[in-house]
Amino acid sequence: MLFLVEFSGESRDAVFAELKALTEINHGTGVLWINKRGALIEGYLSNLSEMAFARRVSEVIASSNKIEELRGTRLPEGKFYLRKVKLSDPPNDYTEGELADTLSASGRVSFSNPDFIVLAAYADKWYISIVRYLRDTKTMNLRRSPMRPFFSPISLHPKFAKFMVNLSRTYPGDTLLDPFCGTGGILIEAGLAGRKVIGNDASLVMVKGARLNLKYFSIRGKIYNAKIRDLQIEEHVDAIVTDMPYGRSSPVIGELDSLYKESFAKFADILSHGRYCIIIVSEAGLLSYATDFTIVDTVKIKVHNSLTRSYVVLRRN
Repeated sequence: MLFLVEFSGESRDAVFAELKALTEINHGTGVLWINKRGALIEGYLSNLSEMAFARRVSEVIASSNKIEELRGTRLPEGKFYLRKVKLSDPPNDYTEGELADTLSASGRVSFSNPDFIVLAAYADKWYISIVRYLRDTKTMNLRRSPMRPFFSPISLHPKFAKFMVNLSRTYPGDTLLDPFCGTGGILIEAGLAGRKVIGNDASLVMVKGARLNLKYFSIRGKIYNAKIRDLQIEEHVDAIVTDMPYGRSSPVIGELDSLYKESFAKFADILSHGRYCIIIVSEAGLLSYATDFTIVDTVKIKVHNSLTRSYVVLRRN
């Protein structure tokens, strides 16, 4: 089926990386057209609605270079309203009223209680689509760090944690490890996406807090309390997803260069060949310690004027 996916606009490179991961693990999914605003994707709604940066997904029911040729498009029964979307600039533009008239909307329009929403979108041509998914921003915001029973001011937004889970090329039922789990933000998004979760943190306070947060969101998972060099995982792990420490040193993690060297050696021991490790780093030079991995993708996202962090996809050699 063909879907129109509109993006929320945080990062073009992040969207492209997420789509790359999606198409690699879901056969039959292909990007037919894309720009920074949205894409036309052949695939399945269940997969596309899991994208971290998908703001809205609608099912295409008709398309044409000319609006006039869309007359007679069969819409579902019931009342609706129409919205115009411009993913690129059309050669001939139309008002929403003109587009609605083309679809014979008279007598069926309801803004207060519609049965469905119709989009008239221009990409490489005009597309008529029915909205099938709209991101629940309110619910996602309720998972932000300050809203959890235990929180730290240094925590990923759920959207970016979800993005990292999607980059891991895992399926529901696979096991994901966060070896520096902190308050458990990545584990929460992974658990809600159907992954089995394992965490670890060198701080016992963080471990107890992460356990509390998982329980709050009804997610079952095991969380270890060990320094990375001492970590012994009993379970099989399908992917590692973590926000790496980025202070130069601390009593808990020690010296940063040594930590990264030990971490990548441990990650290589845990992961099988071909499996993925998704990390955030602040200093690209620290990736030199990842000698057992190949860098597949790097997405740079500015946190503030003095800090840019890189989301890096590593594949075990």
